[in-house]
Amino acid sequence: MSFPPIDSTIVCPALNVLFPDTPPDLFASELTFFASVPWTASLLSAPNTIPFLPSCRNPASSSHDQFFGRTLNNERGLSHLISFFHAPSTDVAKDPSHSITETVTLVSLGDGLSGFPGVVHGGIVASLLDESMGTIFDLNSTLRKEARAFQTPNVTGGLDIKFLKPVPTNGVYYITSTVDEIDGRKTRIRCDLKDKDGEVLAKCSSKWVALKSNL
Repeated sequence: MSFPPIDSTIVCPALNVLFPDTPPDLFASELTFFASVPWTASLLSAPNTIPFLPSCRNPASSSHDQFFGRTLNNERGLSHLISFFHAPSTDVAKDPSHSITETVTLVSLGDGLSGFPGVVHGGIVASLLDESMGTIFDLNSTLRKEARAFQTPNVTGGLDIKFLKPVPTNGVYYITSTVDEIDGRKTRIRCDLKDKDGEVLAKCSSKWVALKSNL
């Protein structure tokens, strides 16, 4: 069973989700990078882990996803990014009745993202949290999940961000996004940005709203 893209350019070879115009080595190069970092390699090799490249990293055109897919995508910026989720099997992952309620996004952040010297700009941290939470909708919509929240595009209704500690540049981090509640068109998600030791450097709670289909 495969899923055609909706407004999505996700790449997930394990589920046979393949956007046709994707550069042939894009997914593999991101996976290879994080497999070369011991602690992220351990996360990716854990049982029931299914990696995917979110749409933000694979722009459909020159007017789609340019911020994460092009503007920040350089060696001094957001040089590498990949996401993953857990499911007991690919059949469960594809089951329309089984919503995926948690994703993890791995990022490599260069010194071109600094505000203060050696520290990632707070606006970039906020954008990373927001985009990482958005991967939940990107993934569930692509996999044709039945929940009302995943039937139409979603927009951020509000973010409550806590900057707990500086995020150093030239580092690799992971961002865990978890659905707390789905209530019709409204979804509440929390998100943590952590370093390799699991220390939370920034966290966010948010509200998302699914657009009405007639908009």
